[in-house]
This record gives sequence, C-alpha cells and structure tokens, in this order.
Amino acid sequence: MEKYRHETGWNQLRFDIQTYTAQNERNRKDGTPGQIPLQYKYIGDRCFMNNGKVHEVKLPSECRIIGKRAFEGCQFQKMVEFPETLLEIKSRAFAGNHRLRRTVFPKSLERLGSQCYQECNKLKIAAFTDNVKCTVIREGTFDSCVSLTTVCLPERTQVIERRAFYRCKELKDITFPNTLREIGMEAFYFCGMDTLELPLNLKVIGESAFFRCKNLKTVYIPPSVRKIGRWAFHGCSRLERIEILHDLEEIGPWIINKSCTIVCRKGSRMEEYAKEYDFKCEYVEETEERKEG
Repeated sequence: MEKYRHETGWNQLRFDIQTYTAQNERNRKDGTPGQIPLQYKYIGDRCFMNNGKVHEVKLPSECRIIGKRAFEGCQFQKMVEFPETLLEIKSRAFAGNHRLRRTVFPKSLERLGSQCYQECNKLKIAAFTDNVKCTVIREGTFDSCVSLTTVCLPERTQVIERRAFYRCKELKDITFPNTLREIGMEAFYFCGMDTLELPLNLKVIGESAFFRCKNLKTVYIPPSVRKIGRWAFHGCSRLERIEILHDLEEIGPWIINKSCTIVCRKGSRMEEYAKEYDFKCEYVEETEERKEG
C-alpha cells in the first residue's frame, strides 16, 4: 500500500505544492471558476465546498486524489470527467449536488470514500469502467440518491458497506459481481429492485440489508451464505417466497414478513426457524436440485 492511501499520507499531501486549495481558488485572477491548472495533482479538502460560482469542473490530466468535501454543495450541470490517473475520491467529495445526473469512474480508481455522493438527488446513473480497482463500496456512498436507477458495480467488489444505497427508491437495475462477499446493514434499504440475483460466493447479508424493498417477489439465498441479519428482507410487502436450501450458521429474527413462505428442506434448521416464528413452509425434497441460470 502506497503512503498516499493512508490518512497520515494525505495529511502531508494536503500541504504539498501540487495540491490545489480553497485559498488557491480564492486568489484566482483569471480563468473560469472550477478550471484547475494542469500542474496540480491533488484537490484539497473543502476546496470548492458550497461554491455557487462553480457549475462544472475540469480536473487536471494527472489528478490523483480528490479531497474530503472538495465539491460538496456544488451544483454541476455536466458530468465530471475523471482522468485515468485518479486513485481516490475522499468522503463527501460530491455530496449534496442536486443537479448532477451521471457519473462514470475510471479504471484507475482504487478507493471511493464514504458518503461520496450522498443526497445527489438527481443522480440517475453510476458506472464503473471495466477492470476498475475499487473493491469496497463505502458506507453511505449513494445514500438518498433517490433518482438513481442504474448501477454498474466494479468487477472486483468484495464488500458493500452500511447504507451504501440507502433509500435509492428508484434503483431497479444492479448486477452483483461474483467477487462480492458481504452486503452490509441497511445497504439497500427501501430500494426499487423487483428481482434479486445474489452472487454464488456471498457470505453475509447484513441486518435490514433489503428492508422495505417493496417490489421484490422471490429471493433465492445461495448456499455460500453463512449469515443473514435480522429484518434482512422484512418490510418487503410483496415478497412471496424466500428459498434457503442449506443450514445457515447464523440467522437473525424476523428476516421476512409473516406473509412470506420459506422454501427449505424438511428436517433442516430453516424448518425449525420457520416454526419458531410461525412462518409458512414449503419443502424441497433432498433429491431435488435447483437449476442455476
């Protein structure tokens, strides 16, 4: 891991001569607001925060890091073009932008900070280019992006953290890569998907991960899953069936509504769970095999 990836490294880089700061912008004498001179590689924390004069930004061709809250509260009317040198976008860098409609991340990106696009309520599309290096979707990255409809996740994604897509109520199109291991607490709380294809290497579904996803009708839990947190699919009022054909190591209370049927094997721990909470059960014979798509 290179030093710039750590906060200690960033604390030094924030004062580097290659870092464009809020003071640099205030002292600007010519050029367009948001057009950062080419010699800079880093955009400092809060550099353009709530700057009403900035309606678009042109990043330097060798830009590597965008600092915390750098463009928070700016109202970009055009998509921000990221250079192929970009390594990290820090927390809340683009939060609260109420005009931005689309973002595409370059394959060089390694880290996307928490709450990076929180409350960007016009954002419709978030896409990661092929072979992007980012492996974690951080806490609250797209929290309350209420217009978000399409997400193309990185091919190497391993973890989707807490509230990453919280209240993205229009989110209906998302594909999970096979590398995904964990979906965090409330990650897809109140989202709009009507189908759910969970990857075959998934291990953990966190508490309230899909709470109030009201369009879901059926869910199949792959045999790799070892833990489902409480209320994981609770509030999914149209959910009719959840299929769990293996014994989990840990399962929380009330993962579904009483109107949903658990499809399981007779004599399994899932059958015991269904009886404990008085859920309806449907049995699959041991000889039956589920055909994967």
